[in-house]
Amino acid sequence: MTTEQNLSKELNIHPVIVRLLADRGITGVDEARSFLFPSTDNLCPLSRYKGLRDVVGRLRRAIDNNERIVIYGDYDCDGICATAMLYIFLTDMGVDCAYYIPDRHTEGYGVNIDALEAIAERYYPDLIISVDCGITSAEEVAYAMDELGIDMIITDHHEPSDTLPDCPVFNPKLEDGAYADLCGAGVALRLIEAMSDIGVSKRYYDIAALATVADVVPLTGDNRIIVYFGLKMLNLRRRRGIKLLADSCVKGDITSYDIAFKLAPRINSTGRIETAAETVSLFYETDTFMLESLVDKINKLNEIRRTLTDDLSEACIELLRHMDMEERKIIVLYNPYWDEGVLGITASRLTELYNRPVLLMTDSGGVVKGSGRSVKGVDIHRCIKECSNYLIKYGGHKMACGFTIDKQLINQFDFVINSYCANKYPDFIPRPKQGEDAIPFPIDADIKFARQLEMLQPYGEGNPKPAFYTERGRCLFAEIGDKGHLKERDGDKEWLHFNAADNCDWYNGGSRKRFDFRADYRTYGSDEYVSLSITSALPVEAPADALMLSRYYACSAGGEISSIFNPERIASAQLTKLLGGKRTGTCAIAFGNAGIEKAKAILMGDYSVVYGRPHTPCPYNTLIYGLSRDADLSAFDNIVLAEEPLLEGAIDNLVIDKDCKVYILSDGAAVAAACGVPDKAEMGEIYKAVRRALSYKPLRSEYSIYKAAGKMGSYGRFLLALFVFVDLGLVSTDTSGYKIESGVKRSLDESKLYCKAKEACNG
Repeated sequence: MTTEQNLSKELNIHPVIVRLLADRGITGVDEARSFLFPSTDNLCPLSRYKGLRDVVGRLRRAIDNNERIVIYGDYDCDGICATAMLYIFLTDMGVDCAYYIPDRHTEGYGVNIDALEAIAERYYPDLIISVDCGITSAEEVAYAMDELGIDMIITDHHEPSDTLPDCPVFNPKLEDGAYADLCGAGVALRLIEAMSDIGVSKRYYDIAALATVADVVPLTGDNRIIVYFGLKMLNLRRRRGIKLLADSCVKGDITSYDIAFKLAPRINSTGRIETAAETVSLFYETDTFMLESLVDKINKLNEIRRTLTDDLSEACIELLRHMDMEERKIIVLYNPYWDEGVLGITASRLTELYNRPVLLMTDSGGVVKGSGRSVKGVDIHRCIKECSNYLIKYGGHKMACGFTIDKQLINQFDFVINSYCANKYPDFIPRPKQGEDAIPFPIDADIKFARQLEMLQPYGEGNPKPAFYTERGRCLFAEIGDKGHLKERDGDKEWLHFNAADNCDWYNGGSRKRFDFRADYRTYGSDEYVSLSITSALPVEAPADALMLSRYYACSAGGEISSIFNPERIASAQLTKLLGGKRTGTCAIAFGNAGIEKAKAILMGDYSVVYGRPHTPCPYNTLIYGLSRDADLSAFDNIVLAEEPLLEGAIDNLVIDKDCKVYILSDGAAVAAACGVPDKAEMGEIYKAVRRALSYKPLRSEYSIYKAAGKMGSYGRFLLALFVFVDLGLVSTDTSGYKIESGVKRSLDESKLYCKAKEACNG
C-alpha cells in the first residue's frame, strides 16, 4: 500500500484530498490529522521564541511599577487589530495605557521621530511598545531612549534589517526553529498568551484571525489554527463593532473569503483615505450609536477607496498599453498625482492581471513613496533589498513591500531591479494565468467529497482554495432571470458562471471546452448539492464554424465597406518573420476552422487560446476563436485576421489602439457564410419567428433566440439572418439583450452584410 493509499484509508478521505494535502507538503498521517483537525495544542511552544522572554520581562516590570504605556501601531488592518488586542488586554489589567496610529499620508509607515515627540508631549509615557512595525527603526528607538527618555519594546513580523533596535525585540523572523510566519496581530496574540495563558489569549482569536487573513500571511501552522478558531468566534458576532460591520456586508457565516474581500478592505480603507486611529475602537467600543456611526463612516470610506482603486487601476492599464512587456519581469510605474493610500491594493490587482510583480510610486512629503506586491516565485523584498542603494528606506516581506526613493533615481531603480530579477529568477517567465494550479475534478465526486473539501478550510495564502478543471462537450446551461448569469443542474451538481450569458451558445454547443472552477458543499433547506463555480472557460477544440462566424456577423452588422484601420494584406511567412517570435503584442482572430491553423503558425510558442475576448489586459499573444463585438484589443500592437473578411469595415467596431497594426493574411481562406445564405422567402420566415421570440422580452444570447424561434433551419443560417436584421436596424441589441424595433421597413439589398455573404457564396 502506497503512502497516499495509507493516508486515504487511515483518515477515510478521498484520494484527491490526499493529493491536495501533498501539494501543501503534508504527507504523514499525524501531520494530516493536525492539519484537518486544528488544535491549539499544536501551536509553536512559546519557549522557542527567545526574544519573547525579554519583552515579557520588561512589560511585566512596567505593569508592576504602574508605568504609563503607549502602543505604537500601524494604519493597516493588521496594525489596527494588533493595537486593539494589546490595548484591550492591558486596559483590562488596569494598566494606564493609550495607543498611537500614525497618519499614512503625513507620517508614513513605521516609527518616526515626529510621532515619538508627539507621543512624549501628549502622554508622557514610560514605555512605548510597537506592534506590526519598528524592526527597522534602530535610529528612532535610540532617539526615544536617549533623547526622550522613553523605553521601547519592538514587536513586529516584517523582515529585519542588518541593524536591530537596541531594546527588547520580539520578531518571529529572528527566532531559529520557531514558527516565523505570524502577522503583527499574531505576534501580539502570542505576547498576550505569554503574559497570561492560552485561555486568556483565546479571547482575541477573532481579531487575530481577521488580521491574519488581511495581511496575506501563509495560512499554515499557527496561522491556520488562529484563523480556524477565530472564524468560529467571528461567527458568534459577540463584539458589537465587528457584528455591525459584518452585518453590513456579509450574508450568512463569515469565511476567510469574506475577511479578505469584504471586512479587511473596509478596515483598511480608513487608513488609506483618512486616518485609522478611530477604527481601533471598532473592537472595544460598546456604545451602539457610536459604533453605528463608525461603521457607516467605514463603509462610506470604503466606497471612496473602491472608486480610487478603480480609477488608478484604469490609469495603470492605460500606461501599460503603450509599454513593451516582452522582457519586463517587474512592472514599475510612477505618477506624482496618484493617491498614496491605494497604491498597495492597486498593485495587488495588477499582479493578478499581469501575473508579475508590480511596484507603484507617487509623490509624498518631498519624496517618492512606493508600494509593491509580488507573485509566486519572486521574493519582492529580496529584490528591493538588493537595490537598496537607490532607496531611502524600505521594508516588507516576500509578497509585499514598501519603500521611499528620490525621484531622480526612479528610472535607474526600474532598470536595476528588472535586471536583478531577470538574473536571480531566470526561470520566472510571466505567462497567461489560466488555470495553472487547477487539478482534474474526480469523476466520482459527490456530496461526501464536497464535505471533505470543507475540511481544508480556512483558505488563504499558502492554503489556496482548490481549483479544479474538467473538459465537457455539449452542456445544458440556461440563463438565470435577466442577470446575465448561467446555471446548469446535473443531479447533485450545480454549475454556475456569473456574467457569462454571451457564452451560452458555446457552452451548449458540441465542441469540447475546459472549465476551471471551484467546488463547494451547499445546502438549501434539506437539499444538499455540490456547487461548481466556473472561473474561466477555454476552448479545447474549435467551436463550430457557425458559432464562430456569428461573432463575425455581429461585428459586421452596421460596418462600413472601407476600414479606417487600413489593414495590410501580408503572407503568413512574411508576417511570422516580421513578428520575430515575441511572446507578447499579437492577437490573431479566426472566424472559422480554415483560419485556425494559419493563426497558430503565426503565433508559435506560448499563446492563449480563448473564445470571444482576451481574458486579461496584458498583451500576451492570443488566438481568439470568434471575436466578440465588444472585445477590447487596445493592449495589442498587432491584430491579425487569419481569414479574408467579407467586410473590412467589420473591424471598425473593435477597440484598438490608434498605433496598432492590422494585418490580413493574404494566403488565408475567405470568411464565408455558414451553411449558405437564406433566400428572401426564408429570411422573411426567420424574421417572423424572431419577432415572435422577442415579443415578450429581450433575449441575451443568440441561441436563446434560436430556441424561442423554434430552431428554424440550421443554426448557421439563422445566425446570419439575425445579424442581417441587426444590420438593417430591424433588431437592436444592447446590455439588456436583443429587441425588435417597430416601424422599421428596409430591403434586404440595403444590408451590406447580406449582399457580401451572397457574393461570397456565389463566388
